[in-house]
Amino acid sequence: MYLSARTQGRLANLIITIAEGEKKTEMVRQVLAEQKMFEPYTAFRRLDQLRTGELTVSDIVEFLSDNKIYPTKAQSDYLFRRLDLNRDGRITYPDFVKAVLPKEDSRLRQIASLRDSYYIEVNMLLPTEIEWGLSRVFQQEIQNYNSITASQEILTASADFTSLDAFRCIDQVFLGYITIDTLQDFLRQNGAKLSFDELTAFFRVVDSDEDGRISYSELLEALTFIPDFFQQERQIANELRRSRERIIQIEREREVLEDLKKSRERVEDLRRSRERLEYMQDLQRSRERVEQIDELRKSRERLDDLRRSRERLEDLKRSRERLNQLEELKRSRQRLEELEELKKSRERQAQIDELRKSRERLEDLRRSRERLEQLEQERKNQEKIEELRKSRSRIEELQNQRRKIEELRTSQERLEQLKRQKEEIELRRSQERLEDLRRSRERLEQIEALKQSREQQRALEELRQSRERVEQLRKSQLRIEQLENERKVLERSRQLDRVERELEYERQRSKERLERLELEAQLERRARDRALEYDLAAQSNFVQSRIYDTPKRYK
Repeated sequence: MYLSARTQGRLANLIITIAEGEKKTEMVRQVLAEQKMFEPYTAFRRLDQLRTGELTVSDIVEFLSDNKIYPTKAQSDYLFRRLDLNRDGRITYPDFVKAVLPKEDSRLRQIASLRDSYYIEVNMLLPTEIEWGLSRVFQQEIQNYNSITASQEILTASADFTSLDAFRCIDQVFLGYITIDTLQDFLRQNGAKLSFDELTAFFRVVDSDEDGRISYSELLEALTFIPDFFQQERQIANELRRSRERIIQIEREREVLEDLKKSRERVEDLRRSRERLEYMQDLQRSRERVEQIDELRKSRERLDDLRRSRERLEDLKRSRERLNQLEELKRSRQRLEELEELKKSRERQAQIDELRKSRERLEDLRRSRERLEQLEQERKNQEKIEELRKSRSRIEELQNQRRKIEELRTSQERLEQLKRQKEEIELRRSQERLEDLRRSRERLEQIEALKQSREQQRALEELRQSRERVEQLRKSQLRIEQLENERKVLERSRQLDRVERELEYERQRSKERLERLELEAQLERRARDRALEYDLAAQSNFVQSRIYDTPKRYK
């Protein structure tokens, strides 16, 4: 192993001290958030007397002095570092909210953050309960600092202690970072047990970048209060990571925009194809009208031919009547003329038949040509109809996607409405619980008084033990003086060397006894403090459980 068992025990003791201090601070935060008059922004303006939007060390010290708490410079610097969560050298309102509101009870944190702020003038104090609760949060942080520094001094006093060896002792699987599992294994090996909430509290204090892992620089700062010199590099790396994520998000948005553009182009093509189809349909209709007009024209021509033939027949009837009226002498002439006319009519009839046949041939050719054009047009129309069918299927797919998106949106709105209703019910229940918590405040004050009495008893016990140690030291001093006298008497004798060896041996034994007594006293004191804190925590948990169970009894 890299560290001795004794040093590992001191390291585990420091980890337990940090975790228990954070748990105490969390309890104080919850008590502060349960106050109805507590509102984070108003409390921030109480500390920000200059209205600069930022808090300095002097603002915090002035607030604590108003509440009769006088921290040292080291304590105030530590408190400033604890409030400055993003390590930018400024305490803004978001930093103040994260440091003051509860971190384990999300419901209580939401209730406190949703309260309405009220106006507070410069140099004006908050209500007594809020002043006391906020000063208690800062005072608990100072007490944590005192206990952590005491444990740090004991740990760093070990001859074999180095921060790198401490990190390696915890990171036994060589991950390069510390997780909750590796930390729990280390504590179990050294006879210490922490619950999951306490381990989470330790990670809240040490894991500054909140990635669920403790690096070497973070552990170094927690063990020795040495600042992290790689903070700027880590901030640059985080900014690069965030910028990379933004670039990826922008590329995704660009791809979505390109898809939208393509879909718009497809819709535009579909619209154009639809217009073309309508245009082709109009052309087809116009062509049908032209064909109808041609048929009407042909029928008109036929009627004209019939009319002409009818006129000719009438002429023939007239000529026939005239011939009947003529004399018989003229009949021969008329016959000759009729023969000539019949010959001519036969020739005309032959010409008419030839013209009719040629016209029928032309008409057949024209019909065949039109039939071919219609077939070609039908083929093109079929292709366009196929394209339109595909485009319609694409449009239907887009419409289905749009319907799904609308359904998701409606479901999200319903979920939000359900969440709002649930929050209203929780707020109503929390108001009832807050009324019960007001009654429990008196019980907590009694617990505080009991704690003070136990601390007095512990101080008396420590005084008694210190007197016993002084008595032992006095006896050892008398023994040393006796040995010194014997050494002076036997200085000239042969036993001088043996007496000096015994004197040296006694001195070493006395030193070892003193160190052992000091270590045992520290261990007993910490065990006593831990037992007292566990008793107080158990009593407060019992009171809170009684408080949280009261609405159920009322039901």
